[in-house]
Amino acid sequence: MKIIKTSTYIKDIQKKIKNKHMKKEEETIENIENLMIISENMKELMLNPLSRIYNIEKKKGNLKEIYTADINSKIRMYIKPVGEYPYKLEEIIELELRQIDDKHYGDG
Repeated sequence: MKIIKTSTYIKDIQKKIKNKHMKKEEETIENIENLMIISENMKELMLNPLSRIYNIEKKKGNLKEIYTADINSKIRMYIKPVGEYPYKLEEIIELELRQIDDKHYGDG
């Protein structure tokens, strides 16, 4: 698979991960990216046992074409196809980091 790293994604890694010296999270992001690169498509990625380690899962409902992976308890990586629906999960994906809002999800 080919990964498109948007400028927002690169800034988020710099701002949320590297500037705070979060080495474990930086390593997790690199491992997830490498796992995606060696996979031919999202289906193969989901069948890989390592996808369970990083809690890579497909969203449901309105976000059904988006996949997420846990970076830590507060940061989640959004993996989404590029283009129009129906998405080609075998071609190109776009990454984004989002912080989990405690007010929405609660502390636990």
